[in-house]
This record gives sequence, C-alpha cells and structure tokens, in this order.
Amino acid sequence: MNRRFLAWPIALSLGSPLLQAQEFRAGIGVFLLADQGMDFQIGFHHPALNHWRFGYRHVQWRDTFHDPYTGRALTKTTEGRTGPLVDYLFRPDSRGTWYLGGAVMRWSKREESLMTGEVSRAATTAPFIGGGYTRALGSHVYYNLGMYLSPGARLSTRTSVSSEDDSGAFDIQIQMGVRF
Repeated sequence: MNRRFLAWPIALSLGSPLLQAQEFRAGIGVFLLADQGMDFQIGFHHPALNHWRFGYRHVQWRDTFHDPYTGRALTKTTEGRTGPLVDYLFRPDSRGTWYLGGAVMRWSKREESLMTGEVSRAATTAPFIGGGYTRALGSHVYYNLGMYLSPGARLSTRTSVSSEDDSGAFDIQIQMGVRF
C-alpha cells in the first residue's frame, strides 16, 4: 500500500479540534516553595470527551521534633505521599471548576533519632477521597486548591527516644502550575 495514502488519515486526525482540546498540567506546591521538601503534580484532561482528569502526585516534607523542655532536636521525620489520582470536574469547559476526586497513594514515613542515629521506617498504600477548586489564570497558568482524606489509614514509627502512631492521613494541595 502507498505510505502517503496511509499518512493522510493520521495527519488529519492529529490536527482535529477534538485532539487539540486536550490539556496537560504540571504544577508545584507549597512544600517546594517553602523549601521544606518536594511537591509536584501532573495531570491530563480532555474536556471535549468527558469530565475526568487523571494525574499523578508526589509530595514529601521534612520536620524536626524538639524536646519541649530543653529545645534540643530529638528526631527528624521525612514523610511523603505518592500515587495516581482521578478527579471529576463539574464544569470542565469553564475557566474555574469545583471537583471531586480519589487517589491511591503510598504513604511513607522515616523517623531518625538525632541522639542515637536509629532509623524507623513505615509505609502503607491507602485510598484517599476529596476535592477542591481549580482555575485557569490566562492561557498557560493555573492554580489548584484541594484536600484529600484517608480516614482509615494507619502508620507507626518507633525509635528508642520517640514513637508516632498516625491514624488517618490527609493531603492538602495548594499549587500553581503551567498548562499546555
């Protein structure tokens, strides 16, 4: 078969308005801006086809716990959440829309005793549900405000100087980004 004959339908479909309507987003969040860790999220949405946006999120931050009586640093904790998410956009054709969503994230925690050097690690995979609001600012900039909760998730870390038992998790999303 003639290769030119096969190339025309592909070229026409790639130039169709339906495929040009897709949107790719890449955003950074407050943990990155506050120099406390990492906060990235990417997403893909095709408004001409449906209300659904698919994405992937990675957030990680560090915290130091101090003795309340002496002020001495006791432990350093690194906590993170990573995983895919899906959102239902209520008004996908408008500049701003409310959304509901869900995610399955890997929740991990590393606690290090600054006195002994002992390290405790724990991780679990948990479902998160939530929602928020997103809005385009001009042609290529957007912001996103959202919150996801995982009330049944549990995580525990223990060192010789401390222990943490977490019941329930949350993920706050405050981001700015670019859209293509």
